[in-house]
Amino acid sequence: MQRYDTRIDDGTLYIEAGEGDLEIGSMDDVCEILGESYTLEYDEEAQAAGWLQTDEDGTITFDVRETIDDLDYNETFVEKMAEEPLDRENPDGYPVRTAAFADLMGEIWDSKGSYELE
Repeated sequence: MQRYDTRIDDGTLYIEAGEGDLEIGSMDDVCEILGESYTLEYDEEAQAAGWLQTDEDGTITFDVRETIDDLDYNETFVEKMAEEPLDRENPDGYPVRTAAFADLMGEIWDSKGSYELE
């Protein structure tokens, strides 16, 4: 399965999709939407898993910029982002593609990685 890496160049987030890298938008905008850090909460059953290292309150907090910089994406994700316009703003004043990316990342993180793209 083809995977597409992330690149942050001069504060702008791209997904490396061949010759025409897909611009997602400003990392500052992404972090305004998601926050500079993101916290996931796990129930007691999930906390009991030996591979999961949560804080005492059952949470894991991570840096959004660092995490996004380390991610890669499948073709379905890239195609979904490419469908969203970068030159149009949503009601909150963010480029539609940037907001769609941030919202989808939040959904994926909140689902703890078991998210299925439609």
